Amino acid sequence: MEWFVGITMLITGFLLDRIYEWYKKRKAGLTGQAHDIIARLGASVQSFTGNDFLSNNPTDNFRITRHVYEHATGDVIGTCFRENPICYGEQDLARLLPKGASFARLTTDNVCPEADRTKAEAMLKELVPNARIVNVSSVDYFTSIDGIFTELSDGTHIAFVTFPKTGTEDHNRGIVFYGHTAKAFFEYFRDLRDVSESVLGQRTEAESAANSLGG
Repeated sequence: MEWFVGITMLITGFLLDRIYEWYKKRKAGLTGQAHDIIARLGASVQSFTGNDFLSNNPTDNFRITRHVYEHATGDVIGTCFRENPICYGEQDLARLLPKGASFARLTTDNVCPEADRTKAEAMLKELVPNARIVNVSSVDYFTSIDGIFTELSDGTHIAFVTFPKTGTEDHNRGIVFYGHTAKAFFEYFRDLRDVSESVLGQRTEAESAANSLGG
Protein backbone atom coordinates (compact mmCIF):
# COMPACT_ATOMS: atom_id res chain seq x y z
CA MET A 1 0.00 0.00 0.00
CA GLU A 2 2.85 2.38 0.83
CA TRP A 3 4.35 1.95 -2.63
CA PHE A 4 1.00 2.90 -4.16
CA VAL A 5 0.83 6.07 -2.05
CA GLY A 6 4.42 6.90 -2.99
CA ILE A 7 3.78 6.49 -6.71
CA THR A 8 0.57 8.53 -6.44
CA MET A 9 2.43 11.37 -4.70
CA LEU A 10 5.20 11.23 -7.31
CA ILE A 11 2.73 11.44 -10.19
CA THR A 12 0.79 14.22 -8.45
CA GLY A 13 3.98 16.18 -7.87
CA PHE A 14 4.99 15.80 -11.52
CA LEU A 15 1.57 16.95 -12.74
CA LEU A 16 1.58 19.95 -10.39
CA ASP A 17 5.04 20.90 -11.66
CA ARG A 18 3.82 20.71 -15.28
CA ILE A 19 0.76 22.79 -14.43
CA TYR A 20 2.94 25.41 -12.73
CA GLU A 21 5.28 25.60 -15.75
CA TRP A 22 2.26 25.97 -18.04
CA TYR A 23 0.90 28.75 -15.80
CA LYS A 24 4.20 30.65 -15.93
CA LYS A 25 4.27 30.39 -19.73
CA ARG A 26 0.67 31.52 -20.01
CA LYS A 27 1.20 34.43 -17.62
CA ALA A 28 4.21 35.58 -19.64
CA GLY A 29 2.22 35.29 -22.88
CA LEU A 30 4.35 32.47 -24.25
CA THR A 31 1.64 30.15 -25.55
CA GLY A 32 0.38 28.68 -28.80
CA GLN A 33 2.33 29.20 -32.00
CA ALA A 34 4.53 31.86 -30.38
CA HIS A 35 5.70 29.27 -27.85
CA ASP A 36 6.27 26.63 -30.55
CA ILE A 37 8.42 29.02 -32.61
CA ILE A 38 10.41 30.55 -29.76
CA ALA A 39 11.01 27.26 -27.95
CA ARG A 40 13.08 26.04 -30.92
CA LEU A 41 15.49 28.95 -30.52
CA GLY A 42 17.22 27.56 -27.45
CA ALA A 43 17.18 27.13 -23.70
CA SER A 44 17.55 30.88 -23.12
CA VAL A 45 13.81 31.35 -23.65
CA GLN A 46 12.91 28.92 -20.90
CA SER A 47 13.09 31.65 -18.25
CA PHE A 48 9.64 33.15 -17.79
CA THR A 49 10.51 36.02 -15.47
CA GLY A 50 10.21 38.53 -18.34
CA ASN A 51 8.84 38.88 -21.83
CA ASP A 52 12.09 38.81 -23.79
CA PHE A 53 15.52 37.31 -24.26
CA LEU A 54 18.71 38.78 -25.64
CA SER A 55 20.65 37.90 -28.80
CA ASN A 56 24.33 38.83 -28.46
CA ASN A 57 25.79 38.68 -31.97
CA PRO A 58 24.92 39.08 -35.66
CA THR A 59 25.01 35.31 -36.24
CA ASP A 60 22.23 34.80 -33.70
CA ASN A 61 20.36 37.78 -35.13
CA PHE A 62 20.34 36.21 -38.59
CA ARG A 63 19.39 32.78 -37.24
CA ILE A 64 16.47 34.19 -35.26
CA THR A 65 15.25 36.38 -38.13
CA ARG A 66 15.38 33.47 -40.57
CA HIS A 67 13.60 31.19 -38.10
CA VAL A 68 10.77 33.67 -37.51
CA TYR A 69 10.29 34.22 -41.25
CA GLU A 70 10.16 30.45 -41.84
CA HIS A 71 7.37 29.88 -39.31
CA ALA A 72 5.42 33.15 -39.09
CA THR A 73 1.91 32.38 -40.29
CA GLY A 74 -0.58 35.22 -40.11
CA ASP A 75 0.16 38.95 -40.39
CA VAL A 76 3.87 39.78 -40.64
CA ILE A 77 5.48 43.24 -40.72
CA GLY A 78 9.17 43.83 -41.37
CA THR A 79 10.76 47.24 -40.90
CA CYS A 80 13.65 48.49 -43.00
CA PHE A 81 14.64 51.91 -41.71
CA ARG A 82 18.43 51.70 -41.95
CA GLU A 83 19.00 50.26 -45.43
CA ASN A 84 17.27 50.44 -48.80
CA PRO A 85 15.19 47.26 -49.29
CA ILE A 86 16.08 47.26 -52.97
CA CYS A 87 19.38 45.66 -51.93
CA TYR A 88 17.69 42.43 -50.78
CA GLY A 89 16.75 41.05 -54.18
CA GLU A 90 16.40 37.27 -54.43
CA GLN A 91 18.08 36.79 -51.04
CA ASP A 92 15.17 38.47 -49.24
CA LEU A 93 14.29 36.35 -46.20
CA ALA A 94 10.62 37.10 -46.83
CA ARG A 95 10.82 34.36 -49.46
CA LEU A 96 10.79 31.86 -46.56
CA LEU A 97 7.36 32.90 -45.29
CA PRO A 98 4.76 30.11 -45.11
CA LYS A 99 2.16 30.09 -47.86
CA GLY A 100 -0.76 32.35 -47.03
CA ALA A 101 1.12 34.68 -44.69
CA SER A 102 0.47 38.40 -45.19
CA PHE A 103 3.62 40.51 -45.41
CA ALA A 104 4.34 44.23 -45.46
CA ARG A 105 7.73 45.92 -45.28
CA LEU A 106 7.85 49.44 -43.85
CA THR A 107 10.51 51.94 -44.89
CA THR A 108 10.79 55.71 -45.40
CA ASP A 109 11.32 58.10 -48.32
CA ASN A 110 14.67 59.07 -46.83
CA VAL A 111 15.91 55.48 -47.06
CA CYS A 112 13.96 54.29 -50.09
CA PRO A 113 12.81 56.89 -52.65
CA GLU A 114 9.54 56.15 -54.45
CA ALA A 115 11.29 54.89 -57.60
CA ASP A 116 13.31 52.41 -55.53
CA ARG A 117 10.23 51.41 -53.54
CA THR A 118 8.39 50.50 -56.74
CA LYS A 119 11.31 48.39 -58.00
CA ALA A 120 11.86 46.73 -54.63
CA GLU A 121 8.17 45.89 -54.31
CA ALA A 122 8.11 44.35 -57.78
CA MET A 123 11.07 42.11 -56.84
CA LEU A 124 9.45 41.23 -53.52
CA LYS A 125 6.16 40.26 -55.19
CA GLU A 126 8.03 37.71 -57.30
CA LEU A 127 8.90 35.95 -54.04
CA VAL A 128 5.77 36.77 -52.00
CA PRO A 129 2.88 37.65 -54.36
CA ASN A 130 0.69 39.36 -51.74
CA ALA A 131 3.53 41.40 -50.19
CA ARG A 132 3.91 45.16 -50.37
CA ILE A 133 6.40 47.84 -49.36
CA VAL A 134 4.98 50.88 -47.60
CA ASN A 135 6.72 54.22 -47.12
CA VAL A 136 5.88 55.76 -43.74
CA SER A 137 6.71 59.17 -42.29
CA SER A 138 10.36 59.43 -41.30
CA VAL A 139 9.43 61.70 -38.38
CA ASP A 140 7.46 58.95 -36.65
CA TYR A 141 8.80 57.97 -33.25
CA PHE A 142 9.83 54.41 -34.02
CA THR A 143 11.19 54.71 -37.55
CA SER A 144 14.66 53.88 -36.28
CA ILE A 145 13.72 50.40 -35.04
CA ASP A 146 14.40 47.54 -37.41
CA GLY A 147 12.81 44.19 -36.80
CA ILE A 148 10.03 41.74 -37.59
CA PHE A 149 6.65 41.97 -35.88
CA THR A 150 4.03 39.24 -36.16
CA GLU A 151 0.50 38.40 -35.18
CA LEU A 152 0.37 34.66 -35.75
CA SER A 153 -2.72 32.90 -37.05
CA ASP A 154 -3.71 31.79 -33.53
CA GLY A 155 -3.57 35.36 -32.20
CA THR A 156 -0.24 35.06 -30.35
CA HIS A 157 2.61 37.49 -31.05
CA ILE A 158 6.36 37.61 -31.61
CA ALA A 159 8.54 40.69 -32.11
CA PHE A 160 12.25 40.58 -32.87
CA VAL A 161 14.00 43.95 -32.62
CA THR A 162 17.57 44.43 -33.85
CA PHE A 163 19.94 47.23 -32.91
CA PRO A 164 22.78 48.72 -34.98
CA LYS A 165 26.34 47.71 -34.24
CA THR A 166 28.24 49.82 -31.74
CA GLY A 167 31.90 49.75 -32.71
CA THR A 168 32.20 46.26 -34.16
CA GLU A 169 29.85 43.68 -35.64
CA ASP A 170 30.31 41.56 -32.51
CA HIS A 171 28.40 44.21 -30.60
CA ASN A 172 25.19 43.74 -32.59
CA ARG A 173 22.23 43.03 -30.35
CA GLY A 174 18.70 41.79 -30.77
CA ILE A 175 15.78 41.14 -28.44
CA VAL A 176 12.92 38.68 -28.95
CA PHE A 177 9.67 39.78 -27.32
CA TYR A 178 6.51 37.76 -26.85
CA GLY A 179 3.20 38.23 -25.05
CA HIS A 180 1.90 41.72 -24.33
CA THR A 181 5.12 43.50 -25.33
CA ALA A 182 5.22 41.79 -28.74
CA LYS A 183 1.53 42.56 -29.23
CA ALA A 184 2.09 46.25 -28.48
CA PHE A 185 4.96 46.42 -31.00
CA PHE A 186 2.89 44.66 -33.66
CA GLU A 187 -0.18 46.84 -33.16
CA TYR A 188 1.91 50.01 -33.35
CA PHE A 189 3.50 49.09 -36.68
CA ARG A 190 0.22 47.65 -38.00
CA ASP A 191 -1.52 50.98 -37.35
CA LEU A 192 1.41 52.87 -38.88
CA ARG A 193 1.17 50.64 -41.96
CA ASP A 194 -2.59 51.02 -42.30
CA VAL A 195 -2.56 54.80 -41.89
CA SER A 196 0.28 55.17 -44.40
CA GLU A 197 -1.51 52.98 -46.95
CA SER A 198 -4.71 54.97 -46.47
CA VAL A 199 -2.89 58.27 -47.04
CA LEU A 200 -1.22 56.85 -50.15
CA GLY A 201 -4.57 55.64 -51.47
CA GLN A 202 -6.17 59.05 -50.98
CA ARG A 203 -3.23 60.74 -52.67
CA THR A 204 -3.42 58.36 -55.63
CA GLU A 205 -7.16 58.97 -56.01
CA ALA A 206 -6.64 62.74 -55.91
CA GLU A 207 -3.91 62.55 -58.55
CA SER A 208 -6.09 60.36 -60.77
CA ALA A 209 -8.99 62.79 -60.43
CA ALA A 210 -6.72 65.74 -61.25
CA ASN A 211 -5.37 63.95 -64.31
CA SER A 212 -8.90 63.17 -65.48
CA LEU A 213 -9.92 66.81 -65.19
CA GLY A 214 -6.75 67.91 -66.93
CA GLY A 215 -7.36 65.48 -69.77
